[in-house]
Amino acid sequence: MNLFSCNNLTKQYRSGSFTLKDISLELRSGEITGVVGENGNGKTTLLRIIAGDLAHDAGKLNYFGNNEVDVLSWEHIHSRIAYIPQRIPQWYGVLKANLIFQAAIRGVKGKEADYLVDELLDKLGLNEYANLKWKEISTGYRLRFQLAKMLLINPDLLVLDEPIANLDMNAQGKFLSDLRNLVTEKKRNVSVILSSQQLHEIENVADSIVFLKKGEMIYSGAVSKIGEKREDNEFEIHTTLSQAELSALFEDSPITKIGKTFHIKVPLNVSSEDFLREVMKKEGKILYFRDISSSTRRLFND
Repeated sequence: MNLFSCNNLTKQYRSGSFTLKDISLELRSGEITGVVGENGNGKTTLLRIIAGDLAHDAGKLNYFGNNEVDVLSWEHIHSRIAYIPQRIPQWYGVLKANLIFQAAIRGVKGKEADYLVDELLDKLGLNEYANLKWKEISTGYRLRFQLAKMLLINPDLLVLDEPIANLDMNAQGKFLSDLRNLVTEKKRNVSVILSSQQLHEIENVADSIVFLKKGEMIYSGAVSKIGEKREDNEFEIHTTLSQAELSALFEDSPITKIGKTFHIKVPLNVSSEDFLREVMKKEGKILYFRDISSSTRRLFND
């Protein structure tokens, strides 16, 4: 089910220094859409517009089948959207009490509220922190409590801006895994759109990806189709071989070096297995390797 779509969405800031232009995408229930790109390329602007936190200048928005969004319909539409910004506002008092109060706001009280809150606390691994205060828990668990709070309103559209930016690797994976499980629950009819610079983690959990560069949509589509029409394979490698030695192995293949990592483009008929085999034949020690042929990571290099 299509919960949101936009066509030729445009936003220009008054300073004229940045314009988000001609964005068209669809968000479907039960799916996660990742928005990736470098800082300052429009990720937050796009998410704020979708969440109703920022007005757009041109283009059409469609929420939940409403072809025209007007002032009268917006209040109802906004009630079905949950938005978690980069900086989560601080709560006061005991966290579980806050969640029960949130449930009461939407008309769920008594034992029903207790059950609903306890269920979310359990699914998000928050039971041992339920009776603590905001300052007594880490950033990662603050994010989880905020997610629990947003899920209590049973949103159709969940918008998260850089939710895993301040989490360690283990916390990132656990949060995204739990989010994936919650989204795919049959009783929920939710679509998630989230931004991040953690490409591997987002591509691993998302159904579709939007890549923004200088305010333009460079790619939008299924994760499985990234790089489908590529003309070469591209790898990242940190090895004891020098750039000259790699160049000798793979003649006419463009190689660039960023830090200690080489980025190399090879013909399509050279697989990652072929590539690694050649490196090892030269007794090169491989310290890091990643095949980015079907990842948005390669778009950062273009």
